[in-house]
Amino acid sequence: MKVVFDCSNGTTGLILKQLITNNKQLITHFINDKIDGNFPAHGPNPSEIGALEQLQTAVLKEKADLGAIFDADGDRVFFIDNLGIFIDADVIGRLLIWHLNPKKIVIDTRAGWLIKKLTANNLQLTISRAGHYFIKKLMRKIKADFGAEKSGHYYFAIKEADKEKLYIDSGILAAVEAINAISKLPYSLADFNDLLPQYYRSGEINININSVNIQTQPDNINEI
Repeated sequence: MKVVFDCSNGTTGLILKQLITNNKQLITHFINDKIDGNFPAHGPNPSEIGALEQLQTAVLKEKADLGAIFDADGDRVFFIDNLGIFIDADVIGRLLIWHLNPKKIVIDTRAGWLIKKLTANNLQLTISRAGHYFIKKLMRKIKADFGAEKSGHYYFAIKEADKEKLYIDSGILAAVEAINAISKLPYSLADFNDLLPQYYRSGEINININSVNIQTQPDNINEI
């Protein structure tokens, strides 16, 4: 399996190279892996317009099975399939749920129907307010096994011997588990995406509001 990693001139390259370079079943290619606080390649946020272009080009050039791009500190990750096409976070969430087989999961309010539909499969799904603080807090409260957020955050419950579970969000761990999941598929990530029910995704829409206090002016929020 061949994977291209775009580290966005952040810190993930240092860790990833130690984790996976000795894996003989994995061929890796790194771009923008030199740490540079000026972020000369495309900025530290992979969700900004144009940030994926270098990775898409590299995936096609290297004929890779997967591309992964991290934000500067490595807690978020987005994916490109073997055809150089962006894969929505809901699809990756669905893939990881299939692979990890959690019993309880938490997703944020922006997550789409593709994940919410899984409640029909004896999976306990809880909706959280967006934001890693709120998702981790809720995961800890209900003892969830996995969490996913539209922003590219993926959350894991890590259990060490004789210790309480740790609830972490990690782009690196999400990428490793995505690689493990894809390696189990009898087809490509692009085919996996095509086999899923298709629906319209608008992407995140931000609305500017002026001088609205949620506590004292809730009706104004409803109007928006």
